[in-house]
Amino acid sequence: MTIDALKDQKIIIAGLGVNNQHLAAYLKNQGIFFEVIENWTSLDELWDRLRGFDVIFRTPGLPYLSAPIQKATKAGVTVSSQTKLFFDLCPCPIIGVTGTKGKGTTSSLIYQILQRSRKMKVWLAGNIGQDPFEFIERIKPDHLVVLELSSFQLQDLHKSPHIAVVLNVGRDHIDETKTKIYAAHYSVSEYRDAKAQILIHQSAQDYAVLGEEVPQSYQTLGNAKKILAKTDSVNGFETQLLGRHNLANIAAAVEVARLLKIEDDVIKLGVKEFRGLPFRLQDLGIKKGIRVINDGFSTNPEATMAAIKSFTAPLIIIIGGSNKGFDFENLGALIKQSKNIKGAVVVGEETPKILKQLAGFKGKVKSGAQSMDKIVEQAFSLSKKGDTTVFSPGTASFDMFKNEKDRSEKFTKAVKKYAQKA
Repeated sequence: MTIDALKDQKIIIAGLGVNNQHLAAYLKNQGIFFEVIENWTSLDELWDRLRGFDVIFRTPGLPYLSAPIQKATKAGVTVSSQTKLFFDLCPCPIIGVTGTKGKGTTSSLIYQILQRSRKMKVWLAGNIGQDPFEFIERIKPDHLVVLELSSFQLQDLHKSPHIAVVLNVGRDHIDETKTKIYAAHYSVSEYRDAKAQILIHQSAQDYAVLGEEVPQSYQTLGNAKKILAKTDSVNGFETQLLGRHNLANIAAAVEVARLLKIEDDVIKLGVKEFRGLPFRLQDLGIKKGIRVINDGFSTNPEATMAAIKSFTAPLIIIIGGSNKGFDFENLGALIKQSKNIKGAVVVGEETPKILKQLAGFKGKVKSGAQSMDKIVEQAFSLSKKGDTTVFSPGTASFDMFKNEKDRSEKFTKAVKKYAQKA
């Protein structure tokens, strides 16, 4: 799709949100007229309001396979997105990074290593960087863009990046009841198929870096040269990142840098200096003798399980939030099996489901807190000097907070407030 092709078309942006704000500004600057729809209460209502348009730019939170979007495609409407248009317009190679967990950290690490090499101009975009439409007009053909990509952005992607990175493929954003209006896949297979789009359109001139947890079937997708990122290959690297799971992120970033002919000493220094992202196993320090870790961006059980495995000290784990379709069976089993977990604070609307999976846990459990201050108080009441408290919710945040950033910031603030008490 080109900008000229959009002229004289009847265009609507379905869901402005965070992702489409800069897209809207870009289209406006290009002289493209469009309408915006927000705040629909049902999929039927949305379809009624989408009728009659030539082009729909959907927000990532509106699944491509949702009924309104599928009706639109069958009616001959062009359905696009911020991500699809960026792939069409970007004049330089794209390094795309996806995974159920770790994509933000890996994207940022790749960016830092490439920046340190000073071999090329590099841009970082995604939930952890700028929106790509903030800088699209400044991109030159000899630049590189590192782009963090979610399953919702990938689902209807018609092109694949020059270098695709798939870290792992677990289970996330699943709503098998098919009742959610926003941000849901209707089956595990649909979710995995969405992730696979990052590889499917690659040519023999492209590269795919695959983590060790990626399904074997992904090896056959697309025509790119496949490279396995092995965690053992970076065991000797110095890093500030916590947890063995971060070795997988480092391994993937290192393979990308080597594909781009970055020297090993530059790569190792980039890894050593990388401090990680806020709210991803972020060490808040020792508070009243207790080490506190903020992993508030953990939005699925796999991420929380990785966090738990990162520590050997006695642990208090804070878990829970709003419904994303998880059963928490594996997380519950790990908590019960882990000899160093001495207590759990369970929060949010998923509390009953999590408590069911914790049946038989020999540690102490607290629940029912209705504010972050109370959550932190409960966690500290279970802790003693030398313990580590890890806030790693393992699900969504929308029952009590605006988003994962909001809950993470509130956790840091509540910990600071509690630590200042006499």
